[in-house]
Amino acid sequence: MTLEGNQPLTHEQIRTWPAFSSYFEALSRLTNGTIQCEQGAPDGETLCAASAFTLSVPHGEDRWHIYVAKPKDPAGPPPWREPTLVRMLAAMQDNLTGAKAIKQWPSAVKATWQLVVEHPCRAMTLAEVSNCVNLSAGYLGEQFERITGSSFKRILRDERIAYSCDLLENSNLRVAEIASRLGGLSLSQFNRSFVAATGCSPTDWRRNFANRRKGTAYSPLPPPPSSIN
Repeated sequence: MTLEGNQPLTHEQIRTWPAFSSYFEALSRLTNGTIQCEQGAPDGETLCAASAFTLSVPHGEDRWHIYVAKPKDPAGPPPWREPTLVRMLAAMQDNLTGAKAIKQWPSAVKATWQLVVEHPCRAMTLAEVSNCVNLSAGYLGEQFERITGSSFKRILRDERIAYSCDLLENSNLRVAEIASRLGGLSLSQFNRSFVAATGCSPTDWRRNFANRRKGTAYSPLPPPPSSIN
């Protein structure tokens, strides 16, 4: 997607701006790596392209652009990731531009994000995590949502859904066994959480994935619910 005259950003360049680097890493996780970054003059038509979510932020005398494949792209993120993805891009715009632009993620937010994405199966609450970083739960929750665009509870739920989708698609574990691995969730809690995120039950998700892999006809997965928890 590199525009004429623009240059792809290297990982070394991205790491020179810690806040941008943290967003890049987080967005890469949300999008299965379907993300591109470049520097140069903005192009209005490309930045408004329907095929990708785009964002342009000032960096010194230049601008850095980020392109994320939309869920309708086969290589893009799953559709249920879109609400969280859109909110993170909006938070990135707010936090990297203007007089209050941040240079890096607050250390407590970064530690909380890493804990959730690296250990989604661990039983945890915001209050327990806040004790680990010596902040009140209310303050940590507020800062976490300001930086990521989503609540701690929403990110934890999404990471557990991503983990469970992988098991549904690539293992023979029963749904109840998968639920038991997710931080002590009961089967009914897991089913409700899965439906709220994806719009279908775990069993239907596995069936649809199996049919797609076989290349047979299947019922399309419904769009994710519009409501945001």
